[in-house]
Amino acid sequence: MALKEVENYYTIAQAKKVLGVNNDTIYSYVENGALKRIVPPGKKQGLYRRSEVDQLARELRAFIAQRTTLSTQCNRVTTREEMAQCMQISQELFGLGVLDVGECTHLLETPYICYALKIDQEIIGFTGLIPLKPGRLKGVLAQALPLKVPSEDMTTPTGNETIDIYIDVMAVKPGFTQNEKHHYGSRLIAKVAEIVVDYGKNGTTIETIAARSNMPDGIRLLRRIGFTEVQRTTPERRTFIINVKESGIPFIEQYKEAFAKRNQEHTAG
Repeated sequence: MALKEVENYYTIAQAKKVLGVNNDTIYSYVENGALKRIVPPGKKQGLYRRSEVDQLARELRAFIAQRTTLSTQCNRVTTREEMAQCMQISQELFGLGVLDVGECTHLLETPYICYALKIDQEIIGFTGLIPLKPGRLKGVLAQALPLKVPSEDMTTPTGNETIDIYIDVMAVKPGFTQNEKHHYGSRLIAKVAEIVVDYGKNGTTIETIAARSNMPDGIRLLRRIGFTEVQRTTPERRTFIINVKESGIPFIEQYKEAFAKRNQEHTAG
């Protein structure tokens, strides 16, 4: 590889510094396709294309830096009217139909977690998470659309429990520019990260976080966060997971630190 070509690449040490991550996270990005590792002829150490690393760094900064803004609020959905508005966005994006009032009310009575992103009280996006009892995730991933998860498979962990998390949806209302979608998507990602870290603070063990998507933006987003694609169990959507124990993704590291601190305080007390 010529000198000029080498200048277009980062070593792993340089890539880690630019991205602010550890070795495990770099390997995770390579595994899920977010980065490509290139080994020059006669060399053992891999290199990473500078343009790809810089682009990924910009996207990660957008995900993290915009956790709070003056123009948007991300709050827990508590009324059936808000839930119906979220389902309307889902219908516009995915064509899955709008839940009726009874179904919206039922969701609010389960451990289903839904946060709506608002501008001046207008819901412009939302995310929905399902905390699952151990052993239930496989059955959820095997379901075709529309997804139906019995409330008895869900849980509201209060600590000292083991769960899996299924990210049911993360959506921004149609009509925004690509930059705006990235901006609002980062707010939703920050909320998911906050929820995960809070589970660490109360001593909840998370084994796996899973999500599915068939949308190009959704697939790209999951890869950028650090999800790894695994064999799909249904034909209509691709499946992605985070193995929490092995993951070095920044917000998972924050979860682990919060979990360890809580356990240390609990033991000392």
